[in-house]
Amino acid sequence: MDKKGTTLAQRAYHEFKEFLIIVLYLWVVIGLFLLYKSVLLNEEHISSLAKGFAIINALVLGKIILVARALHVGDWSNRWPLIYPTVVKSALFSIVLALFKILEAAVVAWYHHESFQQTIFEFGGGTAKGILTLTLLMFVVLIPFFGFSELQRVLGEGKLAQIFFGPRESANQLQLESKA
Repeated sequence: MDKKGTTLAQRAYHEFKEFLIIVLYLWVVIGLFLLYKSVLLNEEHISSLAKGFAIINALVLGKIILVARALHVGDWSNRWPLIYPTVVKSALFSIVLALFKILEAAVVAWYHHESFQQTIFEFGGGTAKGILTLTLLMFVVLIPFFGFSELQRVLGEGKLAQIFFGPRESANQLQLESKA
């Protein structure tokens, strides 16, 4: 057991559950981006390869978010009102994710013996404007995610899930407890 009284298995289970939530959230978002792209380009269907890349991207980006959290990225803002850590962490994590996508494009280009520009074209159209736009989209998409995370941190483990998914009486009970 560690100093907080949790076993390694309990911590692993908690982190795995957190990872699955992050991946599911990112998969839905990336899938919606993919669907929107197909609508804009008037494509009839989304290829299986593109769908596969959506889940792989969600898995990789989810792991990057977990690692960045473990490194306490943005935790210095935790002492401020909730809006600040929510926005700060959304901004920092969207930048981290964009940097990793650019790094991924560089590695893919190197591996396939292509130019970096050929590979980066898939990420934001290969232009600074496109990359900035995708980074800003990720920033906005991460705001609700970190908003819920920050609420969870402040309310305590399991309280937010109890409020959202528990019976109304338990949410009212939590409200009474917080007033006491």
